[in-house]
Amino acid sequence: MHNLKGSNAKILLISFLLFLGFSIITVRIAYIQLIGKESYVDKVVEKFPKASIVRLSTSRGSIKDRRGNDLAISIPTISLFASPHLVQNKEELVRRLSALPGVREKELIERLNSDRRFVWLVRHMDKVYMPYLRAVIRDTGNDRAVGLQEEYKRFYPHGTLASNLVGFVGIDGEGLEGLEYALNKDLKGKEIKGVFYLGRLAVNPLSEDFTSKDVQLTIDLGVQTILEDIRDKIVKQWNPDRVGILLMDAKTGDILGMANYPTFDPNQYQKSSPSQRRNFVVTDLFEPGSVMKPFFIGQALQKGYIKPGIWIDTEGGRTEVFGRYVKDVKPSRKLTLEQVLIKSSNVGTIKVARFLSKKDVEELMQKIHLTDRFNILPGEAKPKLPNFNYPANILYSSIGQGMASNLLNLCVSFNALATNRIVKPRILLDDEPEVLRENIFSPQVFQWLQKNLTKVVEEGTAQRAKSDYFSIAGKTGTSQKFDFKTGRYSREDLVTYFVGYFPASNPQYIAGIMVDRPRGPDPYGGTVAAPYFKELVERVAFYYRLEPDKLSK
Repeated sequence: MHNLKGSNAKILLISFLLFLGFSIITVRIAYIQLIGKESYVDKVVEKFPKASIVRLSTSRGSIKDRRGNDLAISIPTISLFASPHLVQNKEELVRRLSALPGVREKELIERLNSDRRFVWLVRHMDKVYMPYLRAVIRDTGNDRAVGLQEEYKRFYPHGTLASNLVGFVGIDGEGLEGLEYALNKDLKGKEIKGVFYLGRLAVNPLSEDFTSKDVQLTIDLGVQTILEDIRDKIVKQWNPDRVGILLMDAKTGDILGMANYPTFDPNQYQKSSPSQRRNFVVTDLFEPGSVMKPFFIGQALQKGYIKPGIWIDTEGGRTEVFGRYVKDVKPSRKLTLEQVLIKSSNVGTIKVARFLSKKDVEELMQKIHLTDRFNILPGEAKPKLPNFNYPANILYSSIGQGMASNLLNLCVSFNALATNRIVKPRILLDDEPEVLRENIFSPQVFQWLQKNLTKVVEEGTAQRAKSDYFSIAGKTGTSQKFDFKTGRYSREDLVTYFVGYFPASNPQYIAGIMVDRPRGPDPYGGTVAAPYFKELVERVAFYYRLEPDKLSK
């Protein structure tokens, strides 16, 4: 009896000492997390050979659209962890766990055969499986080797909608791409660490106070849905490599919608390639083609080098530019300045650009902000401009060759044509709107540009963008992609655009459609992008209940 009492006392003493040691570690880690420096955590754990620090995925702040609709949320899940050297009945444990959706037997075996102190066996399972997981632990006799821990999983309730913009979160709760990456510090809150010791995982109870921050975007879920539906129609008809569509508020710079193709499902981001996850609207540069023509013509008018109504000899639609011939799609002889823009004459625009000096063009690029990125979205590419010391570069840039921009920069530049201002684009609703430049053109030049950009749609190259309900102004663009193998511009590989604003009588919105390598007959900006711009205008205008500014029979 005496020996039995002595044995019980030793067991109690050992248990007490183990509990005390475990408690000391946990309290020490909690202290360091809340008060001490983060760098001391690992040093404390190193003194306990059987202890490990475990980082847990936390509840991130939600990403919402401008109306409060959720684009990304965190949902509670259950995860299964283990201490491999303590696990019993491994084969049975693997067999039972592999019945769960998405759980692979091979990966479980690799983790259980690991020499690590701590491993995750299953991450982020639906809580509906909690009774089953508890039964598996009990049935295999692993109560002291396997445990359950609540974690949080990122969920995107609208699937692919705005996924290239929003991005995604990895299994450990870190933002990896898109706004999830750019705003990671705000969204994730403070990191939670647990202490794993002798098969048990202890989490600092005060960590529940580590709150995260919700983020509200300027995106409108209704507009985003419209843009992505139009994108899908373009893909179905033209089978392009890439598509980018952007809609902005002309007054505030708010980005209301941004659609990309290819796209992906952030709930299953592992199944997508890096190219499918790119936000092409900001990350990729393309030569803008004829979209640049109104800016160069406007600058020549602004400087007083030419006057409205002048006649320009377009030489039958063919002219030489420093040893290379530039042609018009539809040859003409003499055109008025207005017709050069409305008919999108390459020859006529180049003849206008001959008046401009290097200083004039550099000033223009600065005024319309084609010299730098805005740094509001991850991966923004800076526009590329040629060396304007060479006169040929000025002439080719006037028709959008030898320079490159992303769609975001082009749309922002078009605000100079819509409102005579450059407004910084905004993606976070809390940011203050910012006007970067005003009075880009004189009132007379500005009115001339607005009048003739409307005619581009009403009677020029973009007649397929013409609406019976709303006045639209804008410019088509078709650029040939440069073939580095041949050293020439390709006649088959094209990038097509339509960038414009509406209603033209009182501009409220700026939009752009970019289609890379459309496949089909007559693949130009006026046939590929313009018809879908009309659909965009009408659907967005009716969504916002704008009153039509045109009378229809």
